[in-house]
This record gives sequence, C-alpha cells and structure tokens, in this order.
Amino acid sequence: MMDIENYELEKEQNGRGKTSLLTNLKDIKANILHLKHQDLSYAELANINLSQINLSYFRLMGANLIGSDLRWANLAYADLSKANLIGTSLRQANLYRADLHLANLSRSHLSEANLRESHLCETDLSQATLYEAEAQGAYLYKASLFKSNLMNAHFYGCYLLGADLRETQCQYTDFRWANLSKADFRGANLYQTRLKCANLSQADFRGVNLDNVDLDGVDLSVALLK
Repeated sequence: MMDIENYELEKEQNGRGKTSLLTNLKDIKANILHLKHQDLSYAELANINLSQINLSYFRLMGANLIGSDLRWANLAYADLSKANLIGTSLRQANLYRADLHLANLSRSHLSEANLRESHLCETDLSQATLYEAEAQGAYLYKASLFKSNLMNAHFYGCYLLGADLRETQCQYTDFRWANLSKADFRGANLYQTRLKCANLSQADFRGVNLDNVDLDGVDLSVALLK
C-alpha cells in the first residue's frame, strides 16, 4: 500500500483532462483545517494509507479509493456517492450521515464502523464485513448485501426496502423496527436475529430457518415463507 506522502492527486475538471489538485497528499493531514470542505470528486486515491484522517464534509463523489486504508477515518457528512471503495478498510471509521448512494463497497471492511443515518441507497455492499457495525437509522433502499457478514451489527430502525440480504451472516443482528419490506433473505443465517416490530411485508424468507429469531410484534402473514 502506498503511503499518503509524495502521492500526486489528480482530478478531472469539466471533461478537459486532468489537472493537479494537490502535489503532495501530506498536505491533507498537515493542513486538514485549511482543506475543510475540499472537493476531491473523482480523485485517484487507490491503495493509499489514509488511516485516522479527517475528511468530514469532504466531497469525494466518484473518487477511486480501491484498497485504501481508511481505518478510524472521520468521514462524517462526506459525499462518497458513486465512489469506488472495493476492498477498502473502513474499520471503526466514522461515516455518520455520509452519502454513499450508488457507491461500490463490495468486499470492504466496515467492522465497528459508525454508519448511523448514512445514505446507502442502491449501494453495493456484497461480501462486505460489517461485524458490529452501528447503522441505526441508515437508508439502504435496494442495497446489495449479498453474502455479507452482518453478525452483531445494528440496523435498528433502518430503511432496507428491497435490499438483497441473500446468504448473509445475520447471527445476533439487530433489525428491530426496521423496514424490511421486499427484502430478500434467502439462504441467510438468522440465528438469534432480532426482528422485533420490523416491517416484513413481502420479505422473502423462503427456506430460511426462523427458529431462535425474535419475531415479537411481527406479522409473518405478509412475508414470503414458502
């Protein structure tokens, strides 16, 4: 992995080719207050060590962050829509109210990350690790979580309408009061999953073992079970 120092950052401007935005990424950490609200849209930031950096409120729309290290980074309120974060490490990162809609986070590592109230609509989180992630109140409309590890994660009150949760590991996951209408859970492991008062209208649980699942206050008659 390339370190943050001496890495040239480039950005496309108005389709007229690339212009240098920062000649030395060390400036991001050294002058982080000066760079607050900086626009890094479509920046090339792949395979860089950005751990612990403060990028709150930054505009990173469409940025290429494949394989980068963003552990413990502060990305609260950041715009990461359409960003490429495949295989990125975001362990314990702060993504509170971050905009990640249409971003690609497949195979990313989000263990213990703060995703509260973040926007993950139509986001690709397939095969991602969200172990013990805090995602209360997040919006995951039609998000793909196919084969993801959601063990011990918190999705209390989340909006997961139409989400793809097939073959997920949901042991001890908290979906209380979540909107799971039309979500697909086929092949998922729901051991000790909490679904209290969740909206399961047209949610697909065909072939799923619902023993040892907290279904208090749930109307299973509106779900697909067979």
